[in-house]
Amino acid sequence: MIDSLSSLQDIAEVDISPSRLLSIYSTNLLWNLFLTSTALHAIALITSPLQAVYKWYRRQSSDSDTFLPYVCTIIPSALWLRYAFFIHDTKLIALQLYAVLMHTFFLCTLIYYKTKKVRTTRRLMRMMAGLLGGFIIFYYLVGSMGDEDGKMLTGRLASGAQMAGSLVCPYLIYRAISTRCIDFVPLAPVAFTWVMELHAIIYSVGIDDFYMLLANTTFFCMDGSLLAMFFIFPTEKKMSKPPTRVDIA
Repeated sequence: MIDSLSSLQDIAEVDISPSRLLSIYSTNLLWNLFLTSTALHAIALITSPLQAVYKWYRRQSSDSDTFLPYVCTIIPSALWLRYAFFIHDTKLIALQLYAVLMHTFFLCTLIYYKTKKVRTTRRLMRMMAGLLGGFIIFYYLVGSMGDEDGKMLTGRLASGAQMAGSLVCPYLIYRAISTRCIDFVPLAPVAFTWVMELHAIIYSVGIDDFYMLLANTTFFCMDGSLLAMFFIFPTEKKMSKPPTRVDIA
């Protein structure tokens, strides 16, 4: 009881005045400015698919969009979330938790606005249930391992999952080339991802984390190639004109 009161008293005595916080922030100004920029870009990136949600709501259909980018984001995000607990990085924990929650919302919304292919909708729902069950089992198993072994395993899986997820970019590039249009994925998430991966590369070097550096460098190159497609092909399909009637006298 005495120890608890002492801890509460220590917390109450912590100086959190604006001048104190400004002093802490300016101690390593360049790095803290970079972290602030990274956090803002990450929030913008994670939130950017709201553009697609608005499109689904306006059209009352999500049939033109693919679920792959969202699945390929939520899997590594969930793995990086567990990895962040191993390395005790509170900033990464908060960021990846936000990413998992938001992309779960995007996937649920995409399923809700599916108007065609009932089998596809049911398959997506089963896939989400399988992902949830798989992550629960993985979190339980890795939690029973030693910290160093769990960190190494989770880091390798997270890095591998992110690099595997980046392989969706060549598929989307192929789809853009074959359809001569890139209306099936919004520009904002692709652009924000490219900028965010650049920030993540610098952050990985700053904290000297090999797994994050390898994964983010690979994704940076893949996503940059997909981003280039927006400067080559249109983002809206041209509506075919109805045939004109010719009155015969």
